[in-house]
Amino acid sequence: MPGARHRARHRRRLDVPDHDHVTKKLTLGIVVIVGLAGCAAQTPQPANSSQNKHAQAAPYEFRLEYETLEMEDGVKLAVTFYRPVARKPGETFPALIEMVPYRKDDFFALSDYGYGAYFAKNGYVVARVDVRGTGGSDGPVPVSEYSAAEIFDAEQIVDQLSKKDWSNGNVGMYGLSWSAFNALMTAHRKPPALKAIIAAHGSIDLFYNDVHYNSGALTLDYYSHQISTDNALPQSPDYRIDETYFQNRFDKKPWIFTWMREQQDSEFWRQESIKFKEPLSVPAYVIGGLLDGYRDFVLDVKKHSTAPVIAEIGPWNHAWPEYGEPGPNYEWRQRALRWWDYWLKGVENNVLDEPRWMAFMRTGQPPATNPVTVPGYWRCEKDWPVQGAATQRLYPQTQQQLANAPAPKAASDVLKYVAGAGMAAGGWWGELTGDMAADDRHSLVYDSAPLTEAMEIMGNPLVHLRVAADAPFYQWSVRLEDVAPDGTVSLVSGVSINPSQRYSRLAPQALTPGEPTTLTAPIHFTTWRFKPGHRIRLAISNAQFPMLWPSPTPGSTRLILGKNTWFELPVVPTRNTTDAACPLPPPQPSDEAPFGKTLENTGTVFTRQRDDDKGESTFSTTSRVAWTQYDNEFRSDESYQWHVKDATPANAHFKGKRRNTFTIDGVEIDLLGEIKVESDATYFNVTFTKTLYKDGTLVRERTWIERIPRRFQ
Repeated sequence: MPGARHRARHRRRLDVPDHDHVTKKLTLGIVVIVGLAGCAAQTPQPANSSQNKHAQAAPYEFRLEYETLEMEDGVKLAVTFYRPVARKPGETFPALIEMVPYRKDDFFALSDYGYGAYFAKNGYVVARVDVRGTGGSDGPVPVSEYSAAEIFDAEQIVDQLSKKDWSNGNVGMYGLSWSAFNALMTAHRKPPALKAIIAAHGSIDLFYNDVHYNSGALTLDYYSHQISTDNALPQSPDYRIDETYFQNRFDKKPWIFTWMREQQDSEFWRQESIKFKEPLSVPAYVIGGLLDGYRDFVLDVKKHSTAPVIAEIGPWNHAWPEYGEPGPNYEWRQRALRWWDYWLKGVENNVLDEPRWMAFMRTGQPPATNPVTVPGYWRCEKDWPVQGAATQRLYPQTQQQLANAPAPKAASDVLKYVAGAGMAAGGWWGELTGDMAADDRHSLVYDSAPLTEAMEIMGNPLVHLRVAADAPFYQWSVRLEDVAPDGTVSLVSGVSINPSQRYSRLAPQALTPGEPTTLTAPIHFTTWRFKPGHRIRLAISNAQFPMLWPSPTPGSTRLILGKNTWFELPVVPTRNTTDAACPLPPPQPSDEAPFGKTLENTGTVFTRQRDDDKGESTFSTTSRVAWTQYDNEFRSDESYQWHVKDATPANAHFKGKRRNTFTIDGVEIDLLGEIKVESDATYFNVTFTKTLYKDGTLVRERTWIERIPRRFQ
């Protein structure tokens, strides 16, 4: 979800440093890039002599080639090849595929270059492919993300590249976010030439662990609007505005309508979710981040795979390890080369003999929204689970306490529903957060006694709550927090719970007012050291605004204390220093694209406004990014706002604008996407408008309006 927005689930990164402007227009043809320095010298130095000989080889020169690949149905997909120049007749190379809908010729071109150059100079053909109906590829916009057509295309691309005259027959897939998703999905289909994948920040469960429904609860993240707007841009590199463009792109109904109609788990979400299919049998190197909403997928893949899996989880956000925020960072591409060499080139380099589990242990830090690095150390294990791991169960008690045993007497605590509470935690689980005390004021909180010795956790804490409610539907938000001796509160992790799915995700049931029921959920993967003198806090609320869309009924719920209300911490033995076995080379600079530069990148600016007297909350974001490529200039501006009143939570709203202004060969193409979502107790009213201008003149405008029944959200 791009650009300056680190938490964008599938978005682009447009923060490549400035570099010289080269006057050359993108065309279908070949741009030869020769004699580029640097990346191959960063190749790791393995132990045996044959590996050293490979690692010390001079970097390959490579070419950029803009071509198309024709699918079985005749649709041609646009591909950019980063292709090494053979050093001897008949030399062949493996292929690495990254396939996304984020427009390789404009939005992604600058940031793609460093990765394509890195692997090409080390003897790999990198193929960057636009999903059908997006970017430079032909065909209509798909019916939704990760469509059956998209994954079938990926299978065909794997097969076609394995048969190219420059290919050694072996193919890998890799990518962050969207391309991690489709790499996992394609691997499940087992095309013969696909030998291994690398996936960062992906998912194997599209309903529970993606950007649309947060553990089954509606999340109106602005990504849903961004991608629906960007899908309406003209096809690169010509950006023709004609009837074919209108039919295939501009006039296609935005995806957000589909996602909002699919409010419950179903075959729609499970069709390509590999969690519900046979175990993965293609080797996978998976990377996650403790500040990323998809971090659970790392363990999910390990548990759902019969092939070798290497797993790494760092302290950062939705990013690759060499630049993710906050640090510390490392150069993951060195290990990636060894991974590819082993599976795609047949190099015996002992990569599978190294620890297959590496995670950053956060040793506890005060609340902060912009740290460069966080304190901690790296733990490397032979595999998961961590040796010596155990669980510790804690029980909420009366007087806001946590204890090692259940409350001796039956009791319950009443929780008033405050619809606009939760802004301190941000837009999804894992944001860098300030002091959580603002959210805790509208929550039930339970604190342990001050710890007498340090406790470290790694894994998914488990929460088990006995609750009752005065209405058929509420949502629950559970947060694990660290209370420092000075009273400041740090967020460790959290989870959302949609109670209608307590018995079955496929057959939701309303709550019976007044009747107790049990809710169980794993809190999102985390690491943390609770220091001596600190308290462990469990915070429970019925709102996590704007992360969760507010439930419609003002009122209250009860937490029933006793043996059926508890949570478990995944405790691991405490250490103090990074394991010597951890492969952590320092980050290396990437090659910069010679054909453009970033002009502006504001990052995403968050604004939170809470009026407790009026019971009103507003959360808003703005961002702006601009860049050049060849003689063309590109700009994207966006703003979003979520609003709710505690007294009338059914009537929440979300609105936003995204404007893409592209100047191509002196012609200005201006696409504006506007969205408004308003709810009441029984419906969502969704309005989406696309407006297209050319050189300031209105070309086309179209509005979609739909009234969608509200179902357990």
